[in-house]
Amino acid sequence: MLLTAPSQAQGLKRYNQLEEALANPEEVQWLELNSEALDQFPTEIYLFPNLEYLDLSNTSISALPDSIYILSNLKFLNLSGTRIQKLPNTLDQLNELAALQLSDLPNFDLDDALPVLSRLPALKSLDLKNDNLTELPANISLLQQIERINLSGNPLKTLPYEFGALQALQTLYLNDDTSFDLSGSLDVLSKIPTLYELHLENDGLKVIPEGINRLQSLEYLYLNRNEIETVPESFQNMDNLKYIDFYNNPIPEPLLFEDRFAPTIKLNIGN
Repeated sequence: MLLTAPSQAQGLKRYNQLEEALANPEEVQWLELNSEALDQFPTEIYLFPNLEYLDLSNTSISALPDSIYILSNLKFLNLSGTRIQKLPNTLDQLNELAALQLSDLPNFDLDDALPVLSRLPALKSLDLKNDNLTELPANISLLQQIERINLSGNPLKTLPYEFGALQALQTLYLNDDTSFDLSGSLDVLSKIPTLYELHLENDGLKVIPEGINRLQSLEYLYLNRNEIETVPESFQNMDNLKYIDFYNNPIPEPLLFEDRFAPTIKLNIGN
């Protein structure tokens, strides 16, 4: 899942207090400091040579030090809800970093950060939820290695043409955005051959455009908590589609049992 730590982190030795962790520095693999009153990055973290998971979310930290590269084994970094606006260029030396959470950062400079993010060779998952993004910069195309991205809660109307360059993208979250124009973004999304999971939950959608069948690689489509009243016949032509979530939509039930879906598609139609 995009919003959780990598599955391989679940068995790591966990600490949630810096003082306790300092008593066993060699054992510290998972460190959560989101309950501590921090206004700057604690350099004591560099004493944990085996650290893989670091959660600094909801602290008052406003910047990462250039020496962040010392955490060479870091795989997961959560900076959500902090005061960070920019990332240091040395972040690109974290060659093991696979997942980065940057949600709830309304002043975050994504345009400035994208070159650094693009140079993280292992980065697969990026969370930019609730970052007050009204549009995505053209250099979003630099994220050639990204497989999962969360753009939920941003007032995005459409996706830029350059977004189609994310040729490794598999899972995309665009939830909680009532201004999003799905029809106007289908051309861009159709250029991503690896996209198999799309989340459009609570977007105020009333219509699913017939052109949805242009997303031929799509396997899982989440449309719950919208205002959809009808479904397009073009769903019949989506050979790879396995699951559609229509939960909490005012679609007349008989319509869902018409011959509009391939028999291999599983529907969630609960209300």
